Amino acid sequence: MFRTVFAQSPIAKFATNTAVKSQTRSINFYLNKAILAGNVGSDPKVVTFESGAKLVSFPIATSRRYKDKQGNLLEQTAWHKIKIGGNKADLAERLIKKGALVQIDGSIRYESFTTKDGTEVNNTFIYGDNFNVLAFSKRDGENEKAEAEAEAAATE
Repeated sequence: MFRTVFAQSPIAKFATNTAVKSQTRSINFYLNKAILAGNVGSDPKVVTFESGAKLVSFPIATSRRYKDKQGNLLEQTAWHKIKIGGNKADLAERLIKKGALVQIDGSIRYESFTTKDGTEVNNTFIYGDNFNVLAFSKRDGENEKAEAEAEAAATE
């Protein structure tokens, strides 16, 4: 049954029709999607622009556990720069704190700029379209407050 459905799909017809190469320009096969879950490494930095728009940025750590050739369990941690803007920035500013476990859904972005001393800087980061706080930070009793805010935001 799968073969029958696939054979009738527009992509299958396109893939098997080698005479119509010009159609490749009209079909977009590209995808830029990143999904990460990790711990927030520092409290978010918030930049507020003249327009009132905000950009929230913070690092998250993801870890990979594996065994080496001798059977020892090792862990490798990678740090990722996260930026959240738009209507999600206010919520991210309130809910995301150092130590929280978060899931980020977004896209990989690149930026380059020149510093005042003329140095060219290139950055890679994840621009978060959506986020979920999977576990709140337990620092300073903020856990209960953040959970209450998350429940209130979820009902909005």
